[in-house]
Amino acid sequence: MPAPTVHLVSIAAPFRMGMADMKRPPSALLYVGGFLKQHGFQVRVHHIGEAQIEAAAADILSDANVLFVGFSIITGVPVSSSHEASRIIKEKNPSIPVVWGGIHPSIMPEKCLQDSPVDYVVIGEGEHTVLELANFLLHGGTEDPRRINGLGFRSAAGIVITPPRDFERDLDRFRQDWSLVDINNYVRDDKSFYFITSRGCPHNCGFCYNQQFNRRRWRAHSPEFVLRELRAIQQATCIRQVIFDDDNFFTDPRRGLEIIRRLKEIGIGCQWVEIRCDYISEPLVRELAAAGVEKLFIGWESGSPVTLARISKGIDRECIEGSFRIIGQRPSLQVDASAIIGFPWEKRKDVRQTIRLALKLFRLMPFRIQFNLGTYVPYPGSPILHETLPWRFSFPEAPDGWRGYDILNGQMTFPWAGSRRIRSYQRIDQYAKLLYMPPHSSRKRYILVILAYLRLRLGVYALPFELWRENRLAKRACNAAG
Repeated sequence: MPAPTVHLVSIAAPFRMGMADMKRPPSALLYVGGFLKQHGFQVRVHHIGEAQIEAAAADILSDANVLFVGFSIITGVPVSSSHEASRIIKEKNPSIPVVWGGIHPSIMPEKCLQDSPVDYVVIGEGEHTVLELANFLLHGGTEDPRRINGLGFRSAAGIVITPPRDFERDLDRFRQDWSLVDINNYVRDDKSFYFITSRGCPHNCGFCYNQQFNRRRWRAHSPEFVLRELRAIQQATCIRQVIFDDDNFFTDPRRGLEIIRRLKEIGIGCQWVEIRCDYISEPLVRELAAAGVEKLFIGWESGSPVTLARISKGIDRECIEGSFRIIGQRPSLQVDASAIIGFPWEKRKDVRQTIRLALKLFRLMPFRIQFNLGTYVPYPGSPILHETLPWRFSFPEAPDGWRGYDILNGQMTFPWAGSRRIRSYQRIDQYAKLLYMPPHSSRKRYILVILAYLRLRLGVYALPFELWRENRLAKRACNAAG
């Protein structure tokens, strides 16, 4: 009898215009699946959109020898879609164990196990826990699962959560196994490719999941490992650029610079990389520009001193302005600049301070900044979640309630921000996005930038004819792509 198969599933979340970004690899599944394969297990990965749920479930159910089905899940729409897929599998074959892992189940394990088709929840870093669980299930589940650290499950006495598992110190022991997918599906049209080189972040930003999920620990692959993996990917796909998808790539600046320099030597450029304002220095930016880095992602978060303090970002307005002033001296560099508006404590004054700082950054780097002024959304496990308690905010009770937990769909509201205020925040964000001029833009785009600047400066967002035009063009582009 052939060895049983582990089926691993990732259902991509919808992005703008409802389109899922299927070009971002299911890295968690490739790490976990690769580790299982190293230890002799058969593995199949299903990276799908919501429209493929029934087909993927049918494919899994057609396998007569399934060890378990594992889902990797982030907070939001994937909770609902993964629950739907799990339900279909369990209704057709109740004997197949269903396992959830990833950020959302790790932070809300009890909730995921309550009255659901989920049998086990893997909490935190998954490789060792999933391997031990696979061996447990392979031998008939006769031993005590309480021996497996980082696991949640139901027992006759109720839900059991075992002690947390220690992190793997040598991250090079884990690698993404690209044989589990068609790697060419993840090469973007411009020959760029998402790649992760580290896990976690040592900082304590109040809106982030990292404190609970990674316990403010940062661990990284060695430069040699990263270069070896990317060289192999380059040979398999002819990629020309890499997008570093780490939470905090430059926690160790020397390591980060070494990787980027050595990548240039083998003909791979760095298209996009995240960096904090307080990491920016003139020598570092000079090196990044010389190495051919195209775009830096910077979470500057707010122009309100009150908000910067309450979210524990560890930076101030002077730091933000200084970092953009340094980057602005390098014409080849562009910036993805992310901020958040609409925190529960924020007044109109705080939002205006963020808009004014955005306009000042625009003046420091005209047309070279892609702004994102996203609306605050509470996430499980984030330290500032207590700020929502006076408003009696609560997360969705039923799994299907997470389907609407997506600020991009324009339907979300909060006790501190009703639909009218949310719409105004979204218009602010859309106008901020218009401040960017892609290379080779037309004169019409320049006019849009000027109109957006004036609207943001004056706070006038009524009759947004520019946004109507942009939305029509974006929908047309999405329809053509899909």
